[in-house]
Amino acid sequence: MARPPGLDQMIAAFKRKEYRTAARLLNPLLQSHGNDPWVQVYAARLHELSGKRAIAEPIYRKLLQNTSSPNPKVLNLARQGLERLEKVDRDRRKDALDEARKQAKGQGSQRNNAMFVLEPLPEGGDRKAAAQALARVFDLDAYSARLQIPSREWRVYRLGPLAELQIYAQELTAAGLSCFVAPIPAIQKTKVFQVRYLEAVEPQLIVVCENESGQLGRIEFSWDEVTSRATGDLPLFASVVDLDARGKLMRREQMQDYAQIMDVHLGSRHTILRLVDSHYEFDQGVDFVPVAFLEEKNHQQVRPTRRTQWNAVTSFFDQQLPNIPARDQFETFAASVSDRDDLLLDIKSHLLLSRRHENSIDSAYHLYSALIAWHQSSRLQSGA
Repeated sequence: MARPPGLDQMIAAFKRKEYRTAARLLNPLLQSHGNDPWVQVYAARLHELSGKRAIAEPIYRKLLQNTSSPNPKVLNLARQGLERLEKVDRDRRKDALDEARKQAKGQGSQRNNAMFVLEPLPEGGDRKAAAQALARVFDLDAYSARLQIPSREWRVYRLGPLAELQIYAQELTAAGLSCFVAPIPAIQKTKVFQVRYLEAVEPQLIVVCENESGQLGRIEFSWDEVTSRATGDLPLFASVVDLDARGKLMRREQMQDYAQIMDVHLGSRHTILRLVDSHYEFDQGVDFVPVAFLEEKNHQQVRPTRRTQWNAVTSFFDQQLPNIPARDQFETFAASVSDRDDLLLDIKSHLLLSRRHENSIDSAYHLYSALIAWHQSSRLQSGA
């Protein structure tokens, strides 16, 4: 295939580092032969030299992916261009990380005081591009990076010093990958109140609850104070006697039921109001079960089941907060922290469940809820 006229002069100008001349010669080539690989690779190089990385990188990648008429020399130039861009990123990242570590050391900051959280891609998001960005920043292969990007719920990807993780987050956010960094101390400071029952729902809501010391009291709030909600089902276990392979009696724990939880977050107060079906006192305060829910048997009203009563309570909150749906993907989130004892051991569960042994899933749920509360409160404060 014949080379476009004027191409050799433009390439010669590049070799002489006469970039203004090269740009002047390149402009008519872009108009007459804009799809020519040689023209494209030198256009990318000019953008690279001008600091327009966001324009140069996609051109280099597109040239490397073009298998219809590969040109070894063009491919080599595109590959070198990407390597230069990645080296600039690595050097900049290294300098920023070194400075962050230096400052943290001077301030005596503890390590692993923050979480780096990956968010699911929005609908129609470019998963391949997101994986490439994650692979570049964290030095992963493309396949592993693709597997790390969540599709439904947040994934706690890494623990580390706050300043360092913020550098990674800034770079990935600029590349279009949704992520954020949450300081663990802020999560731990969230206040939790166990709701016994709702005493009133108008003109203000009044909940009777107990604090972390078990002291009973009341909290009054309005609907517009609710910034987010979370729900989760946590397994409950019971000790049962069974026979082992030799026919001998043995004691083991067996999952019996689930505890249903709904957390209501009051962002400005950094507070979680926690409702648990097994601890909610349905016979006190506001009766959420309408007459239509009551069954009749032998012409006598039958007391509604606990499940019916719990569903009525949660439905009431759903009706009053249609624009603040409860996040309900705890099981998916829990999978990303199930092996993070270095994180969960520092997270108090704030759950009053009957357990013979500590269960990390309780801490995982509190982390899930408190992280949602902190993130939404931070977004509202920043005006996002």
